[in-house]
Amino acid sequence: MVYKRSNEWERDFEVYTSSQVESVAEYCGILIEGETNTHLLGYCPFHNNTDSPAFALDKTKGLWTCFNPSCANSGSLQTLLFRLKGLNPFEAKRIISERQGVGPTSRLQQLREQREAPEFVPFPEAPVNRMAQDLWEPHGRRGLDYLYSRGFDDDTLKTFEVGYSVKKDMTIVPMHDPNGMLLGFVGRSVEDKIFKNSDNLPKSKTAWNVHRAKRHGETVIVCESSFDAMRVHQAGYPNVVALLGGHFSEWHKDQFNEYFSRIIIMTDFDERGKPKANCAKCKHLPAQADGVRCIGHRPGRELGHSIAKALPNKRIFWAAYDDAVIYPHGAKDAGNMTDNEIRQCLKNCVSNLVYTRWDVENSDLAMA
Repeated sequence: MVYKRSNEWERDFEVYTSSQVESVAEYCGILIEGETNTHLLGYCPFHNNTDSPAFALDKTKGLWTCFNPSCANSGSLQTLLFRLKGLNPFEAKRIISERQGVGPTSRLQQLREQREAPEFVPFPEAPVNRMAQDLWEPHGRRGLDYLYSRGFDDDTLKTFEVGYSVKKDMTIVPMHDPNGMLLGFVGRSVEDKIFKNSDNLPKSKTAWNVHRAKRHGETVIVCESSFDAMRVHQAGYPNVVALLGGHFSEWHKDQFNEYFSRIIIMTDFDERGKPKANCAKCKHLPAQADGVRCIGHRPGRELGHSIAKALPNKRIFWAAYDDAVIYPHGAKDAGNMTDNEIRQCLKNCVSNLVYTRWDVENSDLAMA
């Protein structure tokens, strides 16, 4: 049996301008609700798509697809005109040609004006540079030994400009905005697992390391801490970011929509927390014998689900070491794994559909 959808996407197509594709979409009556660097995102015209945009249209190739499994329509710019406007190939080419050189559509221009990028304040570079230098001096040996004990090599520490505060006995990792401007640093004590970041660090407004990750293609790996992301980078995957604080904000969502189309979730696999008496997340559940509705939570897994829910048009995957085994030997995160184990988890990542069917959060499968 010939699988037409795959064949159509593998064929060579003409290259268009972004505005040309935008104009054809508008001509076809497709409601565009957003965009990434490479695709327009809108409501699919082939099924009753009114909840979240499921239609993606390549800005330069004119290829389109619907990510709703029950619809799964796809095709080229010409087939879009044929199916929605009834145009023959010659008429379709004429319509497309007439829109060459046009400017952005009013709808796209409006969306771009509505999107307000967060304002970032630059952080002084001198103290960060000084602590980065101190790490390699004799008086910084304590911090360096600690980082070695966490599995980091010299190349990784220098790539991320990791430093050490002798006064605070803390290692520091710089944080930048999507364009590489220094915003501050993440601090972690050598002892007692104490965290202290620079003042007003905008953790909710940008993902840590996104300025490097976006250079490495459409796929991004998502961790929670900067140390976990550094370990993933060291294992050979520089396309990694960290969501410091375990929260996926609207600003994070905008950045992921703009820079990436494939997301691999590698958040923590926490032990289930103790049930809370007044848990807002579980208020819809029936009360247990003790009257408590909460079943306890795994914040890292819940963060992953919030990412998947917020990005319905992306290809979402979850890192997995083996079938229904999330991380090996009960590891909580990438920091507890070897480079080879990290690679195995990423090479064996599974789709969001498969992961959801495992029902990991309600079983002990992932503890193998």
